[in-house]
Amino acid sequence: MKEIIILTGESGSGKSSAMRHLEDLGFYCIDNVPPDLLKNLIRLIDDNSEIDKAVLVMDIRNPSFRNNAAEILKTVKRDFPQVKIWFFTADKEELIKRFSETRRPHPFERYSPDKNLEELIEQEKEVLTPVKEIADKIIDTTAMNTHDLKRFLKEILSTGKPRIKVTILSFGFKNGVPSSADNVFDVRFLPNPHFIPELRPKTGMDDEVKEFLMSFTETKKLLKYIFDFIKFSLPFYEKEGKSYITYAIGCTGGQHRSVAIAEIIAEKVASSFPDFKVYVEHREQKERMEIKS
Repeated sequence: MKEIIILTGESGSGKSSAMRHLEDLGFYCIDNVPPDLLKNLIRLIDDNSEIDKAVLVMDIRNPSFRNNAAEILKTVKRDFPQVKIWFFTADKEELIKRFSETRRPHPFERYSPDKNLEELIEQEKEVLTPVKEIADKIIDTTAMNTHDLKRFLKEILSTGKPRIKVTILSFGFKNGVPSSADNVFDVRFLPNPHFIPELRPKTGMDDEVKEFLMSFTETKKLLKYIFDFIKFSLPFYEKEGKSYITYAIGCTGGQHRSVAIAEIIAEKVASSFPDFKVYVEHREQKERMEIKS
């Protein structure tokens, strides 16, 4: 059976780069396909013995896309179940940055010339919601450069799903909340080893600090709550196409409580999700290491 991928999504989300990478991986690629021609193209590819795998790119650049793409893609899924739809997306802030750097006009400008870039991106996201909802795979490129994207696509094609990189990050609130954090947990209510003279010079990476914290019922309950949330949320992040997820754990200085909790949580996540790459990072100690399951 031939491998045919319809590649679509938001402007600036990396579709052109993905198409180039897929072409390097042996796919026959056609860019800016009119929705009305999509089904005929799929039939032609099916009938062409020289094409084993193909990528068809279609998006808002085509004037008819915003009006009929969702309905046409629904019929494609019905009539050609072997065809997969990949939807590319990125956070609004990242899309604004990309368009500002390239100085290219947003394709939606032709429909709403009086709107600014942020409004155009928001409008396109809203219009593309029905397309995103029927996609087989959603790929979020917010945290990816072109090399990350190429590795990501290779993982999908070889294993059927990306290998998500999960970071459990400790930090001190006094130095600010990390901008990379997708979720933040505040552990400043736990007993503070800083006030124990023999523990003050140590960090949460030391067993003595972990043993002190684990002697309290609230620490054990907190660990369960944090881990249950991570266990619940990670599969949804995977479904959304995230490639990097950061769970940040903060205490006052980022020396004892957050470090110990991050270490313990990272071990549990690595053990429960062996298909993911799990890292523990201690911002204030400038330490980062992979946790092997």
